[in-house]
Amino acid sequence: MAALMLVANPAASQFTGGDHRAILRLLSGHHRVEAVWPASAADARVIAADAITAGFDGVVAMGGDGIVHQVAQALVGSEVFLAVVPAGTTNVFARQIGLPAKPVRAARLLAGDPQIRRLPVVTVEATLADLSTSVRHAVFAVGVGMDADVVAAAETEPYRKYRFGEFHYLRTSLRLLWSDVRHRQPTITVTDSDHSAPAIAVMAQFHSAFTYFGSRPLRFAPGVPDPMTVLVVHRLPIRRLPSLLLRIAARRSLTEIAGIDIWRKIDAFEVSAPGGARYELDGEVMGELISGTVTFRPDALWVVGPRLIAAPGDDPARPAPG
Repeated sequence: MAALMLVANPAASQFTGGDHRAILRLLSGHHRVEAVWPASAADARVIAADAITAGFDGVVAMGGDGIVHQVAQALVGSEVFLAVVPAGTTNVFARQIGLPAKPVRAARLLAGDPQIRRLPVVTVEATLADLSTSVRHAVFAVGVGMDADVVAAAETEPYRKYRFGEFHYLRTSLRLLWSDVRHRQPTITVTDSDHSAPAIAVMAQFHSAFTYFGSRPLRFAPGVPDPMTVLVVHRLPIRRLPSLLLRIAARRSLTEIAGIDIWRKIDAFEVSAPGGARYELDGEVMGELISGTVTFRPDALWVVGPRLIAAPGDDPARPAPG
C-alpha cells in the first residue's frame, strides 16, 4: 500500500466531480489517499513539495498539462513519483506516456502495482525582462519565441480552447503566422558548444514526439532525441507553410525545410534575447526572458505510465512502493 496525494484542478476542461469521487474511491481501495485542492498554480507546487516532506510515495495530478507541470516542479530530483489522471483539453504529457484518455481508466493503472521509472526533464534557468531569475522544469516541451507566442495567443480565447482543443492551437498558429510571424526578423540568438545562430524561434524536443494536435505526432528529426534535438527557426515566410504542413500531416520530420535548422545530440544550449522573448514550458507561458540556459536532465523525475517513452540511457523501472 502506497501513500498518495491526489491534487486536482477542478477548473480543468474535462474535470467532473463524479470522476473525482470515483477515482478517490478506486485509489482508496488500494492505497492511503489524501485529496487536496490547490488554490493556485503556486499552491499546487507547495502541496507537492509538502508531499515530499510528509513521506508520501506519489503525487497524482488530476487535470490538464498545467497541473502536471506545476506538480512536477516540486517532484523533480526527489524520490516521490508523479502520476497523471488526464482531465484537461489536450493532455499532451498523458498521451505521450500512453495513458488512457478517460480519467477513471487512467487511475486504474495506480490501483495495483504501477510501473514506475525515471523520465528526463529539461531545466531552464532564465533571466527575465524585469531582471528577476527563474529556474523551472519542463516534462515535455520547451519553446522560445514563436511557439510561446502561439500559446499566449491561444490562451486569450479560453472558451475556444475548451470547445475546440487541439484545433484551436492549429488555428491560432496559422493566424499568427499570417499576421505576424512571416514578417519577423531574428531577434534571438541560440548557442551551444558547436553552433550559434539567429532565430525567431527555438524549440527543444527530448522525447520521441509530442503534439498539441491530437494523436498526430510532431518530430523534429527521425529517431529518438539523444539527448535533445533542437529546432532553430531563422525565418518562416508564408511560401514555406505548405511544405511545413505537409510534413506534419504526413508524420515526417522537419528536416530539409529552408529557414529551419535541426541540431542533434544536444545536452545544453543558451538563448539570448536582449529585447525580450516569450518562453513556454509544457504549454505554460513563463514570461519574457532575455537570457537562459536550457539543460537536459536524464534521470530527474519518477513517473507512472504504461508506455514510458524516454531518451536512451534512462534508468530501468523501479519496484512499486508499498
